[in-house]
Amino acid sequence: MGRVEETPRARSRRAVGVRAGLTLQRIIDAARSLDPDDLTMQAVADALGVDRKALNHHVNDRETLLAMVAMEAFSDSFSSVEIDGHCRWQDACRAFARAFADSVFAAGNLAEHLRLSDAHVTRVLEPSEAVLKKMVHAGFDDEAAMRSLSLLANICLAYVRDANLASRSGVPPRPVILRKALEQRDPHQFETLTRIAALPVTTYDDVQFELGIETFILGTEALRERMAKLRNVDTGADHDLD
Repeated sequence: MGRVEETPRARSRRAVGVRAGLTLQRIIDAARSLDPDDLTMQAVADALGVDRKALNHHVNDRETLLAMVAMEAFSDSFSSVEIDGHCRWQDACRAFARAFADSVFAAGNLAEHLRLSDAHVTRVLEPSEAVLKKMVHAGFDDEAAMRSLSLLANICLAYVRDANLASRSGVPPRPVILRKALEQRDPHQFETLTRIAALPVTTYDDVQFELGIETFILGTEALRERMAKLRNVDTGADHDLD
């Protein structure tokens, strides 16, 4: 008996859901092969040769898909980061920040969609553990270390998103907006802003990023010293009570 050829409709039915052999990783890989501007659920389904509904078993919508693609690019880069076991906590923070920012850059224009997910969190554990351990060893309590590392990550995210915005627009937007606003005002009323707006300086560059990191370290160091003083006071109070 000859082989019965499947109709397109039958093939489509077989392609729906888990029967299509789809995995979340296959979907993400297909999505990463597409231009971010063309990235839609339908485009990914077409690239995989499956029905659009097949993706719903793994991804609910385009926004979730964009977040997964961004996080995959980020975690691929960040998971290879190694923090020197012999460095000081300050240098560990610097290394973490640079690697974090570079990894966000790896997500390209999708950086704004970054959302930490269960599928990727295990790939960022080791660098985070290394920095937190050094901070706790240096005298930070667990909460202060956690909050500090979160702040550092936010500094990195803000810098990368600013840099990506400037890159897409072709010019740093803040100076342009500031100069335009000042054109309508009395320069004598805003002489400091007028002078600064004329400077050939951009706040979207690596110098700005380094300033953010060093300000973070100085502020965090001050926090650690204050915590140490409070502990000493508490210890002294305990002795007085004894």
